[in-house]
Amino acid sequence: MSLKKATPKAVFDACEQLELLDRSWNRDDVRTLVGGGSFSVIDPLIQAWRKLQPVREVAPSIPADLLIQMATMLEQKVSGYIEDVELRDQEREAVLLEANEVVSANLQQIESKLPEQRELSQQANHDLEAECSRLEAELDEKHQLGLTLELKFQLSKEAETSLHQRLKEQQGFYEQALKEQKQSKQQSEERLLEQHQQQVQQLKLESQQQLIQQKTQLADAFESAENRLMRLLDQARNELKEQQLAAANKIDSLRNECQVQSQLAANQKLEIKTLESVLLQMKEDAQQLGLQQAAQLAVLENEKLILQQQVLQQVKEKDDFNSLKDSIQLLQKQLTTQ
Repeated sequence: MSLKKATPKAVFDACEQLELLDRSWNRDDVRTLVGGGSFSVIDPLIQAWRKLQPVREVAPSIPADLLIQMATMLEQKVSGYIEDVELRDQEREAVLLEANEVVSANLQQIESKLPEQRELSQQANHDLEAECSRLEAELDEKHQLGLTLELKFQLSKEAETSLHQRLKEQQGFYEQALKEQKQSKQQSEERLLEQHQQQVQQLKLESQQQLIQQKTQLADAFESAENRLMRLLDQARNELKEQQLAAANKIDSLRNECQVQSQLAANQKLEIKTLESVLLQMKEDAQQLGLQQAAQLAVLENEKLILQQQVLQQVKEKDDFNSLKDSIQLLQKQLTTQ
């Protein structure tokens, strides 16, 4: 007994009959109704029938032969459209490659600026240490002046309290500045980690060690100065108790010296205000530099995300068109063979 040939009309009719049964069916069911045929012929026809169902729903009276002709015409029109899309895809790929090169150049430029910024940070830390040393020297001189008389001791004690408070404030300011520099450097390293992980990791470790060492040195220096001040104060109290009787006769002559010391204190206060202004300006410059770096890295990150989305969208569109083209070409080939 000869098997029935799996023509497009026969396969389409079988699909419609199975669809009317209101149950799931597959290619084996279609082959049984057709009476035979190769799956390599039946599968593309079933796929074409499923894709043409929206047309049949709009116009159910259209014959299957006419649907096949429509599929052939659709393939011819879609082929030209696919060629245009492929040409646009090539142009987009060229644009994306150029954009990637620009982004890469920007990243390299930012990376080249990191050593220079680290040197600036180290120089600022050295300046702060020198300033602390100078303030400690001035504080020692003030305490030495207060070892002679009770009145001078009281004035020196007030100056000591004021300077001690300023030292604490400056230490907090220095620690905050170091912390902000550390956070800014860590953020820059994290954004560049994907491109230059090994180099940035090494730079981060070196910077952290230097900051920790500098912070430890500042804390040790402050603790040493504080201990020295306490010893000097204890010594001054003991000496002043012994010299209290002799100091009463010299109070009048020392009032003039107190006026001179007041003038010196005023001059020193003015100098300290000038130093605070300089430190504040340095802090503002460091913050502005951190904001510029963050803005540049944010722009680069947004460009990268946009490029990735465009590439994914183009790949998806190209795959859809290729799938449709392959299905139509396979259907046409099978029809030509039949």
